[in-house]
Amino acid sequence: MLMQLPGQRDSVITLAILVVLVCLVPSVALPLIGRRIEELQRLAEEHNQRDQHVSSLLSYGHARRLPRLEEVNAEQLGATATRYTRQGRAPYIERSPDDEALRTVLSSPGLPHPFVLVWGTTKAGKSRTLAEALFAALPSHTEVLIPASGQALAELAQAGLPFTADSPALVYLDDLTVADLEALTANVLDVVTNRAVLAATMTAKRRSQALSSGQDITHVARAALARTHNDGDGHELAFRFPSPSELAQAQELYPDETFRGSIAETLVGGAELIARYRAGQDENPAGYAIVQAAIDARRAGLDRPITGTELKHLFELYLPRVRAGMRATEAAYQHGLHQWATTPVASQVALLTPSTPVGMPAGDAAWIVLDHAISADEGILADYSARPIPDELWPELIDLAAPVDAFAISYAAYQRNRITDAIAAARKATASPDSDKSAQAAVNLGVMLLQQGDTDGAQEAYQIAIDSDHPHAMPAAAVNLGNLLKQEGDPEGAQAAYQFAIDSDHPDAAPQAAVNLGNLLKQEGDVEGAWMAFQLAIDSGHVDHAPGAAVNLGNLHKQEGDLERARSAYQLAIESGHFEHAPKAAINQGTLLVQLGDLEGAQAAYQYAFESGHLDASSRGAGMLGVLLLQRGNTLEARSALQFAIDSGHPDYSPIARANLGALFMQEGNIAEARAVSQAAIDSGHANAAPLAAMNMSVLLRRDGDLKKLQEVLQFAAESGHTEVAPRASVDLGVMYMLEGEMEKAQAAFERAHDSGHPHHGLGAALNLGTLYIQKGDIENARRILRMVITSGHMQFAPSAAVNLGNLLRQTGDFDGARRCYQLAIESEHRVASIRAREALDDLTESQGSIVADEDA
Repeated sequence: MLMQLPGQRDSVITLAILVVLVCLVPSVALPLIGRRIEELQRLAEEHNQRDQHVSSLLSYGHARRLPRLEEVNAEQLGATATRYTRQGRAPYIERSPDDEALRTVLSSPGLPHPFVLVWGTTKAGKSRTLAEALFAALPSHTEVLIPASGQALAELAQAGLPFTADSPALVYLDDLTVADLEALTANVLDVVTNRAVLAATMTAKRRSQALSSGQDITHVARAALARTHNDGDGHELAFRFPSPSELAQAQELYPDETFRGSIAETLVGGAELIARYRAGQDENPAGYAIVQAAIDARRAGLDRPITGTELKHLFELYLPRVRAGMRATEAAYQHGLHQWATTPVASQVALLTPSTPVGMPAGDAAWIVLDHAISADEGILADYSARPIPDELWPELIDLAAPVDAFAISYAAYQRNRITDAIAAARKATASPDSDKSAQAAVNLGVMLLQQGDTDGAQEAYQIAIDSDHPHAMPAAAVNLGNLLKQEGDPEGAQAAYQFAIDSDHPDAAPQAAVNLGNLLKQEGDVEGAWMAFQLAIDSGHVDHAPGAAVNLGNLHKQEGDLERARSAYQLAIESGHFEHAPKAAINQGTLLVQLGDLEGAQAAYQYAFESGHLDASSRGAGMLGVLLLQRGNTLEARSALQFAIDSGHPDYSPIARANLGALFMQEGNIAEARAVSQAAIDSGHANAAPLAAMNMSVLLRRDGDLKKLQEVLQFAAESGHTEVAPRASVDLGVMYMLEGEMEKAQAAFERAHDSGHPHHGLGAALNLGTLYIQKGDIENARRILRMVITSGHMQFAPSAAVNLGNLLRQTGDFDGARRCYQLAIESEHRVASIRAREALDDLTESQGSIVADEDA
């Protein structure tokens, strides 16, 4: 503290204070500046690390500045480099109509942007054709994101796509694998296509594998393919010889080439390279073994260039298979690699191409094998049969591969139905340092173990994925765990697992869990809880699960008798336009509207399903539309709809449509057509259609008097087990036997119909049994069964049974009982039985010589 001394002036004191303050400023300001500098340095370091991480997820470019389309060439988009590209002179040969089709879809305005997929065999020209379409259709300044894989794109979508401009961008994936597609969930695709055009290529073989799997492990891949342009069909690029105009242009631009196969195959020297490969077993066994090992590693799922170390290891496995007795020495390996496998043909393309700079030691190099050679060994190329992958390769490759590579190997093994190897690879992949792959591998491991019946192992695997806290795998595993626990009879555990997934708020798994929870709660009788779960899924707006939940909610409301709410829920699903759920909702909507008497609305709903193109709903909708039109008297359109269902070849709806078309022909009097169509339905052996068609045929046979064939057809229908047809056919068969005097067979037929418990035909059979027992003199059984029919109160059979029992009682001297039975039949006002009963009662009264007052039965 400064104090003024005696004699000091104020100005001196003021100056001293200023000096002190100046001295204090650095002591206060410097720490503040230091902390700010440290904060800026930390932020810069974090930003730099993020940029480095994002850049590591890219095949080309850097996070700080993505390349523009004008800065990218066709080779960077996956086209094979040739001597022409190395010379900087590789003009594109236009391809019609493929170029126009791709450019049109790429130029389509509005959101979401298209997911354009070009697929076909190798060297059909997929990558080059798509690249040229992109160059032509999109602005040259378009930002281009080329992720290293589907998993990399999923991570980028979650973290935020690194685009800087506001205009639409381009995301490009070349040579998609099933593992890539499995990462492209509905949410990832939504994020990407709301910001960029997604363009990709894929081989026909891999696409077919993904679509034909039908298993949980590739369900995301199938859903992703369904999102591709052209309603999920994408664009198939045929492997073909150039058209006359294309050939003229090709010969002008490439005068030194002789075009025999496709343009792409010719320019890379595909035919020459395949010929070299096929001759290699004799020309250079070591080189042939090297190439074959590289091919099979790729076929087995190693989706990156194979390293020299890996290739040499597999060379030692393959050489004895190629040439018995030949030693896999270092000299043999080096000679085969450098003097044959990597030696280019005239196109300057080789079977093996280095993916690392020339001059690196061979052991450190990595190699890419020609995809056309892979196609040859897959049996895709003409005149080449598929070569099996040796069994020994799988355990060797799994042991050799790093955990991060085992992930894709697991998918490949699974696609080739090598489940044991797929499980082994998935186990190894769970130890991958790549958290995306390790967590997803645990999910896949659980799916595969469950398919093998190892529920404990599956539960453990799912728990590993849940414990990983991975934003995608954790909720997906929770959904699968819920399904498992539900299957194992643990509804409480299943409910907890589903709720865990719902609470994750994952854009895909949470709605899926809500649908599954709704189904579980409905099964458990918790209608309100099921309604809330379905509504939660609907409110999510998920492209797949929201429409599915709407269908389930409609079914729930219908079950509870709330038909208007059911109608609204089905309409919501229909309006979604979902390729799977909308047509199914239309079928349910149509059935509901028939029940409500709205036949016009029902017809429109069935028509929607019919025209949807859905594999099941389209044929089913056509069949149901045909029946409805038939009921409404529109036989011409009914016939057309039923014929469509027949032609669909659907295992269920085609035979049913045949049976219904047979009935239509019968109504029209077209007997020959009715007989032919009905016989085809019978021959189908379908559980429902065959018995129904048999009953139609029985009418025709009865008309023609062909009793032997009639008996065969009725026997077939009676033994079908069909809940409606079998009892009816048994009754008809029993009547036929009775007329022929074969009482034992008739009794057996009637008893079979009676034992069915059918509310109509069962009682009709009982009535006939009563008649048969009377003819056989079995009074007690006749009395018992006729009383049973009377007690049923059936409007048709009870009055007739009362008349028959009255006649029986009269014959046995029980006149009072007879009068009561006749009176019962009279009071039924049945148009036939009441008249018979009145006549019998009058006859009884007259024979007794007195009038007996009516008594209660």
